[in-house]
Parts: sequence; C-alpha cells; structure tokens
Amino acid sequence: MTLQAVPSPEPPPGRWLWEAARGSTRAVRVSPHPQGGVVALSMWRDDRCVGTMRLAPAEVSSLVAKLTAALVELAVTPEEGAPAGSPDVAARLEVLEARLAALEDAAG
Repeated sequence: MTLQAVPSPEPPPGRWLWEAARGSTRAVRVSPHPQGGVVALSMWRDDRCVGTMRLAPAEVSSLVAKLTAALVELAVTPEEGAPAGSPDVAARLEVLEARLAALEDAAG
C-alpha cells in the first residue's frame, strides 16, 4: 500500500493524515498527545478507526530512525561512474537529515 500526505479538513490542527494512494478508504493518522506524553498512530478504514498505537517519545524516535533507514534504502543510486560522495548524494542526505531533525523537534 502506497501512502501519500494529503490535506484533509478532518484532523484537528497539529495532527496529520496520510491516505492510501488508491483511494480514501484507508488512512494513517498521527496525533500528538502532549498531556499524556505520547503520539498516537491510528489506522482508519473509511471513517472508522480500526487500530491505534500509543508511542512514547523514545518509540517515536526509533520509528523515525527506521523510516529514515528505509528511505535511504529506497534512494536512487547515483549514475554509474559517479563517485559515492557526489553532490547529488550529499544533497539528498542533507534533505533527509533536515526532515529527521524537524521530526525530532516536533516529537519533543
């Protein structure tokens, strides 16, 4: 299942929603709960929550690290003959590191 971030009026401010690319019948919602010190990840089908996980900050950090590692594995390899440290690779790594830093800041 391919997920993509889409704007949605449903989640309150500060929460995020990703709907499946093949339609809005499946979605993942991310909802921070500062009062409880957790972030909730919820799986949705249509307008119904079918599962929720509440993650502590350390678990969110671990998840973000694993997602980042998966992105690195999916990254396009440099063209044949390009050195491993080519500007293209360095620029992609800089973007990934900036995204990770932003997620860590948001996680608290």
